[in-house]
Parts: sequence; C-alpha cells; structure tokens
Amino acid sequence: MKKPWWLTVLALFTVFTLVSVHTTQAAVVEKVVAVVNNRIITLSELNQEIKDVTINPEAEINSSEVLDAMIDRILLDQQAAARKISVSDEEVKAIVKSQQEAMNLDEEAIAEELKKQNMSEELFYRQWKYQILSRRLLDHVTQGSIAVTDEEIEEYHKKHYGEEGSGYGKQTKIAHILIDQEAENALAKAEEVLELAKSGESFGELARKYSMDESSAQNGGVLGYFVKGDLVAEIENAVEQTEVNGIAGPVKSSRGYHIVKVLERIEAGEASVSRYKDRIKHQIYMEKVERFISSWLEDIKKKSYIEIKI
Repeated sequence: MKKPWWLTVLALFTVFTLVSVHTTQAAVVEKVVAVVNNRIITLSELNQEIKDVTINPEAEINSSEVLDAMIDRILLDQQAAARKISVSDEEVKAIVKSQQEAMNLDEEAIAEELKKQNMSEELFYRQWKYQILSRRLLDHVTQGSIAVTDEEIEEYHKKHYGEEGSGYGKQTKIAHILIDQEAENALAKAEEVLELAKSGESFGELARKYSMDESSAQNGGVLGYFVKGDLVAEIENAVEQTEVNGIAGPVKSSRGYHIVKVLERIEAGEASVSRYKDRIKHQIYMEKVERFISSWLEDIKKKSYIEIKI
C-alpha cells in the first residue's frame, strides 16, 4: 500500500446519513465513516481509496491507516483553501513533465513504473497534486523558517558517506530557467531572459521571476548534479560545451526553451561534500519537513472537529 509522505495515525469511526435519489425512488442509506469539520467521508469513498492505494490485492489492508491519510489530506485541503492556496491540473502536468525531462524518462518508462506500482494515471497525478499543494502550504506556514546548515550537511556526509563514492563519473551542477513552449512569444521571451542573464543580472533571481519550472524556480533554478546520460540530449550537449559559470541557450526541448547555467564540475573519483551537498541538503530538509508536518497536523487536529464512528 502506498502512503502519502505526510501520513500520520488517527482513529477510525462510522456515522450514517441519507442521500436523496430520484423522487420516484426510495432514499438510499450511505454509510459515513468520518466527519472532518464540514466534510464527510463515506464508506464508498474509503473503499475506493483502499482500492486505489493497494499494490498487492492479496495483501491485508489496514483501513484505519487509509482513513487516516484521507483525513490528513482533507485537513490540508481545508487549510490551503483558507489561505487561498491552490494547484491547477495544468500546473501539476507541467511540473511532472519538467521532472520527467530532467530525469530523462519517457512516457513508456513512466507507464511501466505505474504498472509495477498498480497505480492509475489519475492517482499518480492526484498524489503529485497533493505533494505540490502541501509544499506550497508548508512554505506559507513556515515562511522559510526550515533551514539546513552547512554543519548539518557535513555531519550527515560523515555519517552516511564517509570517503566512499569514487565510482561516480564527472558530475556537473546546473541551474535552468524554463520558458514553456505554450507561453506567448516563448522563444523571444527566452532570448530576452538570456540577455538579462548574460548582462550580469542574478541568475537565481531571474529564475524565480521568469522560470515556468515551479519545482526549481524558487530554488533559483538549481537542478543539482548530473552525470552523462542523466539529461535530455539537447540540454546535455549544451552543458558539455559550456564552462563553469557560463550560460547557454535558449536550448529547445519538448517542454520549451531552457536557459542553462553551469554552476560547478566535479571530476570523476573526487570524494567531497560538494558532490553530495544538494542530495544531502534535500534529505535533511525533507526529514525536518516531515517532523514539522506531523507536529503541525496534530495541532490542526486539536482545533478541528473530527468525529470517528466505525
């Protein structure tokens, strides 16, 4: 069973309600398993959720955990709505597409992985949507208060990596600014941003202002470290021909136009914190996020009306 990353444990319950049908038909009794403020969860919804998140049909499913996840998701929805935070389906598809290209995955590879996970495309995008919504909500709630220090990265590196890792080939750290191909005058806009970047304006600030790759824009466009074969051919070719601190573009891909900056190169066999820094920083950050979300959700639950009657 797949669980959303923000999953916590609650209790289970049941309640009953009547659902009106056609006036010539008798009323149908719909069993309700939870009430979360002004939102109910019916037994049919719970059963559908169990079906959606089940990888192995023969495995025993803990319906309590599935219901807990649904309650958490509804609470997040309600908190986001109260702050007027939303994510459109178009935004989700664009972000997934960008990540797919950055990881050099084609549609066939994605479909194969979904098949292995017994996951529908609808559920895949729904989970992405809630991750994005949760991140936006978290950013709003924390106002950037979750930070990772260099000392924490150094300590994590010593504990988990030591001096190993010499098997990696040459790595290149890059950042990019994406102008979606669907944007009005996309190429002209990309060329305009490229000139601003080459004129000396902060690449990070330009990424935050212009990039349509939401997953990296707020991080100044930084994508992290890559080895040969990780990137789509067009971007990889541009990166290989660009010196450190150099800027290339616009580079055309199926997603749109990229302005790419080479931030750093690490030669094969060089073991250092810098090789893993972005990966470690992300790992530490996510661990802190999970702890914060757990504590924050518990506080929200105490202030919410949650009734369980199964």
